[in-house]
Amino acid sequence: MRIHVVMCVYVLFFASQLSLSRGEMAALVLAISGVMTAEALNTALEKFCDFTQKSRNRYIGLVKDLAAGAVLLSAIGALLVGVIVLFRTELWQLLWDILTNPLRLTVLLFSLGVGVWFIFWGPAWVEEQLDRFRRRK
Repeated sequence: MRIHVVMCVYVLFFASQLSLSRGEMAALVLAISGVMTAEALNTALEKFCDFTQKSRNRYIGLVKDLAAGAVLLSAIGALLVGVIVLFRTELWQLLWDILTNPLRLTVLLFSLGVGVWFIFWGPAWVEEQLDRFRRRK
């Protein structure tokens, strides 16, 4: 889910910088919401399966794999929508402007660093801070 959130932020940022029609923006938002919905349903199903079946069960494993496959299919569909809508001359000009402007490039690299931190360590760090705060009380 964290990877999808970071990618959505970048897609929406770049989409906001391009002159997209309302229909194109709607297609992007629908694709994003489809992936997020599939991911949320997958997580809920996995948690439910873990709750109901404590030991390893091949049928539970199959259910989990099918749910993860649904997320993958929705992500591939969203990727195709993104390619169709975003890959245009304006995007390449915007990327070139960012890469040739030191301040914009610095901001992009910083945001990429924050995105990587969020994907790998962010939620665990936040949970750790909350646990420390709770223990102080």
